[in-house]
Amino acid sequence: MTREFTLSLADPRATLENVGGKGASLARLAGWGLPVPDGFHLTCEAYRDFVADNGLEPAILDALDAADPSQPSSFETASSAISGLFAGAPMSSEIARAIAGAYARLPGGAAVAVRSSATAEDLPGMSFAGQQETYLNVRGEEELLGAVVRCWASLWTARAIAYRLRMGVDQRSVSMGVVVQIMVPSEVSGVLFTADPTTGEQGEMVINASYGLGEAVVSGRVTPDTLVVDKTSLIVKKATLGMKDVSIRATGEQGTVTEGIPEGRRGQPALSERSVKELGKLALQVERESGGVPQDLEWAVADGRYWILQARPMTGLPPAPLKDVRWDPPIPGTKWIRRQVAENMPEPLSPLFEELYLSDGMELAMQMDMEMLGYPGVVANTGLPSYATVNGYAYMCASFTINARGLLKLLASLLGGKTMRATFVQAIPYWRDEVLPGHLKTVERWKELDLAFARDEQLLDGIRELALSEARYWGSTTLALAAAKGSDMLLGRFLAIAMPRSGLSSSLFLRGFPSKALEAQARLEAIAEHIRASGDLRQIALSIPVQRLLDALSAGGGDVAEQLQDYLGRYGHQVYNLDFADPTQDEDPTPVLLSLKAEVHHPGVEVRVRQAEMVRDRESLVEQTARHLDPLRRRLFLKILHWAQGFAPYREETLFYIGSAWPALRRLALELGRRLAEAGSLDAPGDVFYLQTQELLTASEGRRAGRNCPDLARIAMERRGLREARKRLHPPAAVPPAARWKFGRIDLSGFETQKRNADEGPTLQGFPVSPGRVTAPASVILSPADFDKMMPGTILVCPTTIPAWTPLFAQAKGLVTDIGGVAAHGSIVAREYGIPAVMGTGNGTQRIVSGQQVTVDGDAGTVTLAV
Repeated sequence: MTREFTLSLADPRATLENVGGKGASLARLAGWGLPVPDGFHLTCEAYRDFVADNGLEPAILDALDAADPSQPSSFETASSAISGLFAGAPMSSEIARAIAGAYARLPGGAAVAVRSSATAEDLPGMSFAGQQETYLNVRGEEELLGAVVRCWASLWTARAIAYRLRMGVDQRSVSMGVVVQIMVPSEVSGVLFTADPTTGEQGEMVINASYGLGEAVVSGRVTPDTLVVDKTSLIVKKATLGMKDVSIRATGEQGTVTEGIPEGRRGQPALSERSVKELGKLALQVERESGGVPQDLEWAVADGRYWILQARPMTGLPPAPLKDVRWDPPIPGTKWIRRQVAENMPEPLSPLFEELYLSDGMELAMQMDMEMLGYPGVVANTGLPSYATVNGYAYMCASFTINARGLLKLLASLLGGKTMRATFVQAIPYWRDEVLPGHLKTVERWKELDLAFARDEQLLDGIRELALSEARYWGSTTLALAAAKGSDMLLGRFLAIAMPRSGLSSSLFLRGFPSKALEAQARLEAIAEHIRASGDLRQIALSIPVQRLLDALSAGGGDVAEQLQDYLGRYGHQVYNLDFADPTQDEDPTPVLLSLKAEVHHPGVEVRVRQAEMVRDRESLVEQTARHLDPLRRRLFLKILHWAQGFAPYREETLFYIGSAWPALRRLALELGRRLAEAGSLDAPGDVFYLQTQELLTASEGRRAGRNCPDLARIAMERRGLREARKRLHPPAAVPPAARWKFGRIDLSGFETQKRNADEGPTLQGFPVSPGRVTAPASVILSPADFDKMMPGTILVCPTTIPAWTPLFAQAKGLVTDIGGVAAHGSIVAREYGIPAVMGTGNGTQRIVSGQQVTVDGDAGTVTLAV
């Protein structure tokens, strides 16, 4: 049987597996009747035969094994070695004849473009644009065969190897097709995006255009014209003309030449209004045929004809921006602030979480807290919720009224010391002996539920009970944190009054205590040490991307994978965001694995050693401070210090269990979502978080009756899209933004957890939460999706931090957050890691960019930006 190494351009067999991403895309375009230059495909089978005929695979794998991500130059070394293998290997006569035959069927002596088409390119989320090579204006059979081999070799360029590694693509699974097309003698060419790639706006197109072949644009050789085009009218809304000083054109022989553009043409528009409309019509047709997915197109204009040279789905496209966003209170005339539990909700909330936790759960939690403290009914029932959302973000109500009778009761309680005793004496036992055991018991009970036999209503009951239990747990932590924060503030106030010029802060006396965060880091360091002791495991840890690291370590032998699983079993319930729609650390251990890789590559000072140093420094400071005080103040200092140090460890201990219900809850919710997706009432199991209880009951009733609810699937999809779009908003500290938190004439704004910094100027003011001063580049990490952007030895700049972010602290030299104060999780962990921290800057993530030098002063509470 004759083997088929070539296919015509529009052949329906030209699939991703057969001809690679670029080839499959061109085959679709040609099949839709779009103007695509004629040509043919060389299949991936030809590449695989070439590699097999010459026995290249073992040498390729050896070269890849020698590539070390910690040494970027090793990628170039591997690529050069592989390129040499291809250059010295002969092509079989069978493949050569197939290429020659297909080439002969093109117009006689046609100049062609020879374009690589890898099986891992132009996929959703991975474009691989520019990773492999294209050869232009190739003429003659001999030159064509040489260009094909060079295209095959370009599967292994240094940038392609590194990109696949970063994206978690198995290097052994990739293959290469080649597309051969007749050259278009472009007069003008460029790229067109059917959505704005910077803003996500899908009502606009963006065109880049320059003279000559498109290589000048895609390679960055020129500054092209940039046209923003209305997608409906195809009228240019904004034009920025580039200085197009050179063009690339095909020569009469082989290859291309770069020529200068006369000065008079450089600043002129490369495209006419007519050309913009014609290209826009073609682009809209491509997008429609592609199911409405925004497209990235390469195009050319020659002799009055318009050509599509390539089309791929746009990757990394942000959600379309929301229009006319206002930060108005959810109830007219009321005031709302971002504090307390809202600190742990840096992103807009999912509808199910907002209903069960924020609305129902937190009302229950606050009621129980009031009862424990002994003054229920103090706050008048105004009908206002304690918490609500504005544009999806959580806010606490700052409009409340004290009952006259309740006020007298509260004053009597305060003056009599009852409230103080309740907070400082009962808070810890209430959390430790009552709420925590009951909460964990609830979690264990629902963990044991057999999903196979559970009814939909049971699953919903479990979701609700776990959400309410988690909210009640949060309420108990606020009391424990209040005791710790109160004693901390008391110590700080004493130091300010008794030793005003000493420069001492309470945080210097509250470091070095045992904590779950330090325990976790010590376990991770032990795993890293085990990996370093094995050359093979070290190579795996450094070379394999985090997406596949657990599997790779399991395959590598030993018990490292088991140790990591044990780690995640102990600490994996921790959350990146309190919203249960987002995965826990166990489901997405990215920061743990990034921290592990950093520890393997550059081991730092062991956390236990650092902790011991902190203890010595703390005890020495206590002795020095006590010696400088007279007997009366010394006695008072030691008494207050005893209180503060007694409560301090409970801060991290209470926060460790936050989110402990979410693994069990997500298990139930995703099972329910799976059932509803199978029934056609959801598009995906995870969409369950975007419906509310009554909607889920409706969907479940429909499932029992054998009918689906497509409207609910649409609603869930729209809400998911809205939440993603809202993630680009930056919520103000208060709503309305100019509001101040006051009770009568008493200004409570000092208790807010965000400073109100200006949008310009070199200094940001925040809350000093961990002492010290450091200058370093910044790593701006907005969400777990950015964790791989955290660079060791930098300042971590983020909206806020909660438990699952802790592994990033091992790589950080300092911490800056938008929201949070002295009792926030980040401040506690920063102290234990010994890094300076300033929290609650309000707009730090907006003012600071990754790589920018910043100075964090954890004593003064300032962040200074390098200009």
